[in-house]
Amino acid sequence: MIRKLKSLLLLYFTKQFLYFIFSGGTATILNWSSRIIFRFYLDLIPSAAISYLLGLICAFLLYRRFVFPFSQVPIKTQSIRFLLIQFSVMPFVLIIFSQLSLILSNTELGSLSESLAYALSLLTTPLITFVLYKFFAFKN
Repeated sequence: MIRKLKSLLLLYFTKQFLYFIFSGGTATILNWSSRIIFRFYLDLIPSAAISYLLGLICAFLLYRRFVFPFSQVPIKTQSIRFLLIQFSVMPFVLIIFSQLSLILSNTELGSLSESLAYALSLLTTPLITFVLYKFFAFKN
């Protein structure tokens, strides 16, 4: 049991995980900043959902190129698995976002509350999704 836990923890102390964080961080910045722009034209949840999809496309392309470049899985299979994982995680991100938005809107943060809530909600998924991508979406 301890050996399995140790091997799981060691997955996060690799060059591959650093590439994952950098690639995911880049996609997250695109996601987060585009939500701010979309928010001028759309309601809260639609702006979050559209920017999330934009971030997904960016993340998939960066993960495929830099994090899992040696995967022999066909791109169609990779993309389907990637989307299954992401769409499984998306409701949690949106729930966390909407709840944090409500909580933070009652603070002194003012207009920053939505942006902070969205950033915090996006930070909740990388530890889980890395393992799912590594052993499911991009697995050889």
